[in-house]
Amino acid sequence: MKSKAIFRANRSGQLLIVAALAIAILLSSTTMYVYELSGERQSTEDFFISDFILAVKQGSRNAVISALANASNGGEKTVLADDLDSLSQAYMRLNKRGIWRLSYTVLNDSHYDGGVWLSWGNGGLGVSSAYANFTLRVYDSTANITMSYTVNITTTITINGYYTSNGTEKTINLFCRVFNEGKSALAKNLTVFYENLGVWVPVNASNNLSVRDYGNGTYALSFNVSVPSEIVQVSVHAQDMRCILVKASIPCREG
Repeated sequence: MKSKAIFRANRSGQLLIVAALAIAILLSSTTMYVYELSGERQSTEDFFISDFILAVKQGSRNAVISALANASNGGEKTVLADDLDSLSQAYMRLNKRGIWRLSYTVLNDSHYDGGVWLSWGNGGLGVSSAYANFTLRVYDSTANITMSYTVNITTTITINGYYTSNGTEKTINLFCRVFNEGKSALAKNLTVFYENLGVWVPVNASNNLSVRDYGNGTYALSFNVSVPSEIVQVSVHAQDMRCILVKASIPCREG
């Protein structure tokens, strides 16, 4: 596996993807999902409502994923609210017989700003996360339903490592793990940098970069650098299969 360039999302493109994806999910949901709202046999209309609820939950999850991919790749954090506004309006326009209303709040606390948390520190841990609470209200001739749920999308990377020295050249050995919502996940791209005299330098083929993929979200990386300092600052940028970017840095010491 070779080092690849980091994906850069386009904000307007992401919004179009979210809208198209939400509509596609709604159109196909009847044949994809069956959800029991009670223990009794449901009518055709009941099945439609239950399928609709599942489609809304899946559509809102996809919207949060798309917004986080956008924000983590350089977009504005407000993209989450913008995407969810578009999604909510799309659902409201679908039903002509009743009211389907999806409302939301994005989390704001010590970590999240506008529902987005990007923590890319120097302690070997990186977090890219988006968090939103939803309330779905369905009012028509056959149903009166209110339900609330939360969508929390989180991509995490952990790295640790050391180097061995051979004269002026150092061989950096890194171990990297990627997680989606706390479960092991694959990386679409891994890009590595090291600091030399205050400048972050990308690692490429000239550094004899080697990446071993264990197939379970764990990666072993090694490369050579000529850095005079005893501590080598290293940064790994990982993009998961959802195009969500996360970064982490560590100081490597001789081991």
